[in-house]
Amino acid sequence: MQPSSKVAFGASDKKRALISAAFTTIAQVSKIGVGFAFIKLIAVYLGAGGMGQLGHFMSAATLLSLLAGGGIVNGLIKYVAQYKKQPKKLMDMVAVSKAYSLMFCILICLFGCVFSRFLSEYIFKTPDNYWIIIFLSVAQFGFAFTNLVTGVTNGLRDTKTYAIIQIVGNVLVLPVSWILIRNLHLIGAALSMVFFFSFYTIPALYFYRRSIFFKFPIGFKYESEGFKRLLSFTLMAMVGAVSVPLIEIIIREQIIENVGFVAAGIWQASIKLSSAYMGFFTIFLAVYFMPMVSEKAEVSHITPLVLKFMKLVMAIFISGAVVFYALRQYLIPLLLSAEFVDLEGLIKYQLLADFFRISTYVISFVVVAKAALRIYLISELTQGFIFCGLSLFSLHSGLGVEGVFLANLIMNIVYFVVSIIGFMIYRRRGV
Repeated sequence: MQPSSKVAFGASDKKRALISAAFTTIAQVSKIGVGFAFIKLIAVYLGAGGMGQLGHFMSAATLLSLLAGGGIVNGLIKYVAQYKKQPKKLMDMVAVSKAYSLMFCILICLFGCVFSRFLSEYIFKTPDNYWIIIFLSVAQFGFAFTNLVTGVTNGLRDTKTYAIIQIVGNVLVLPVSWILIRNLHLIGAALSMVFFFSFYTIPALYFYRRSIFFKFPIGFKYESEGFKRLLSFTLMAMVGAVSVPLIEIIIREQIIENVGFVAAGIWQASIKLSSAYMGFFTIFLAVYFMPMVSEKAEVSHITPLVLKFMKLVMAIFISGAVVFYALRQYLIPLLLSAEFVDLEGLIKYQLLADFFRISTYVISFVVVAKAALRIYLISELTQGFIFCGLSLFSLHSGLGVEGVFLANLIMNIVYFVVSIIGFMIYRRRGV
C-alpha cells in the first residue's frame, strides 16, 4: 500500500508483472474455489429448498458489500491511480474517502438496526432473526474498511497486497462456514455469508498497519468537492445494487410465490455459480484494465485497450464455458448435489447470458473509469428494469423458472448491442 515502495514502483517491470500475475492468479483461484465450496456446503446441507430460502439474505449481504462505505472502491482506484505521483493530493483523497465512508456506514447501520425486524420478516419470513440483520449492519463497517484498503492498493497497482488479502480471507472463511452450516443449517449459512465478506478485514488491517498511511496517520477530512466526486461513484454503486441484488430479491420472491422454494433454489444456485466464475473476470478488469484506462486521456489510446481486453475475456470465457457445458451432467452434481439436476437443462441460458455480460463489462469499466455517471445510471437501471419486467412477465405467463433464465439472456444480448453502439459513438466523437 505504500506509494513509494518497490511493490508499487518495482525496479523491473517484467519481474513485477510476473509476480503480480502469479499472485492474482492464486487469489482468483482461491476465491473461485471458496465460492464453489460455499455453494456446495449450502447445496448439501440445505438442498434446493434451503438455497431458495437463503437467497434473499445472500442478495442482501451482497448488496451491503457493494454499498458499504458508500460503494466508492472504483472511485478510489480511479483517483489513487491518478494521484499516485502527487503525495499531497493522494493523502487528501484518502482522508476525504475515510470521512465519506464512515458517514455512510453510520447511516446504513442505523437503518439496519431500526428496521431489523421488518427486514427479517421479509428476508427470512420471520421477525425472529432480526439479530442477524443487526449483525450484518454492524459488520459492514469492516466491509467498508476492506474496500478502502483494496481500493488504494489497486489504484497503486499493488496487486501483490490485494492478492494476499483475498487469499488469506478465503482461507479463513471456509472452515468457519463449514462448521456453522453443518451445525446451524439455515442460520449458520446466513452467518457464513456475513463472515464471507468480513474475514477480508483481518489481512486488510495487517497491511494497513504496515503502510505509509498508518505510519503517517491520516485523519478524516470533509471536503465538499471531494465528497461531490465520490458521490457519483456512490450513485453508481446504488444503481448497481438496485439493478442486481435488489432486482434479484424481487424476482426470487415471485419465483417462490409462483413456482416454489425449490425452483428459487435452482435459480439461486445458477446465480452463485455464475458469480463464482464471473468474479475472476471482474477482478481481472478492475485490477489491470481500469487503472490503465484511468491513466489514458485520449479516446485513440483507450480504443486499442478495449479491443484487446474484450478479445481476451471473450476467448477465455468461451473456452471455459464449452468445457463446463460439455461436462454439465458431471459438474453440476459435483459442484452442488443431485437435487439440482434440473439446472443441467437450464445452464446453457446462463452461460450464454454471461458471455454477453462479460463482453459488455469491458466497456462498462471504461464508463466507470471516466466517471460517466449519466451513462452508467441509465444503462444499469435500464437493464435491471428490462430483466425484472421480462422475468415477471414470464412467470405470470406460466413459463416458470426457465422464463427467468430466458429473460436474463435477452437482457444481456440487448445490453451488449447497445453498449457496442454507445462505444462506437463515444469513439467517433472523441470525448
